[in-house]
Amino acid sequence: MPELSRMPPAEDRLVLLPKNPGVFFVFWQFSASRVEAFCSSALGGEVELRLFYSEDKAPAFSRKAAWNAGRLYLDVPAQGKNYTAALYAFRNGEWEKFLESNSVSAPAAAGAAEERAYASLEFHKRSDQ
Repeated sequence: MPELSRMPPAEDRLVLLPKNPGVFFVFWQFSASRVEAFCSSALGGEVELRLFYSEDKAPAFSRKAAWNAGRLYLDVPAQGKNYTAALYAFRNGEWEKFLESNSVSAPAAAGAAEERAYASLEFHKRSDQ
């Protein structure tokens, strides 16, 4: 079992957050039993994160990562839309859905590119003074 800096949570969780208009931050945590399943090779060594449009559940984007990475940045496919993430793990020869995130809105783009580098739109300042 990998060395853990903290005790695993009682339940698995997957959270999706908008970082800026062009990027989402997604993080996941697994319970002790799920960690054991990955460590014992009952589950594959990686997970697949799939991004869906919330309105119609149509696929928007997917990306694979190590199961214990715990976080990932995803490019926003289209600004101004609502998204949900799902985490899949490989078990018995197929990808199985384990977790679904909260729904978030991708904010519309701010002004100049340097403004979009900030983590939150509330920190943007207007320079039209």
